[in-house]
Amino acid sequence: MKNGGPTVVVLILLFAWTLNSCGEASNKDSVRVTAGPVDLNNIVTILPDAPGAADFQRNCLSCHSARYIQMQPNFSEKTWLSLVTKMQKSFGAPVPDSSVKSIVQYLVAIKGKS
Repeated sequence: MKNGGPTVVVLILLFAWTLNSCGEASNKDSVRVTAGPVDLNNIVTILPDAPGAADFQRNCLSCHSARYIQMQPNFSEKTWLSLVTKMQKSFGAPVPDSSVKSIVQYLVAIKGKS
C-alpha cells in the first residue's frame, strides 16, 4: 500500500471502533422513550361537584369521558341547553326530559360563561 500503507488502515479502523464504542456507551446510559397512541378513556379525571352532578353522571358519562367534558369551551346556558337537547333528540341519548334542566345547570356551573 502506498501513501501511508498499513498505518492509515489501522488509524481508520481505530477511529471507526472508537466511534462505535462511544455510541454503545451513550446508549447504555440513555433512556429509551417509545411513542404510541394515548387512550384518553384511561385518563382519570374528576369533575367538580355542583348541583346536577348526579343527573349528569347518570346520563352523560356513559358516552362522554370526564376529560372530554373538561376540554369543552365555556358555553352559555342557552348553548348547553341546545347541546343537551341535540344529544337527546338527534343522537338518541336516553336522557329523560326531567333531567335536562339539572344537566344543563351542572354544565353551566362547571363549564359556563360568566
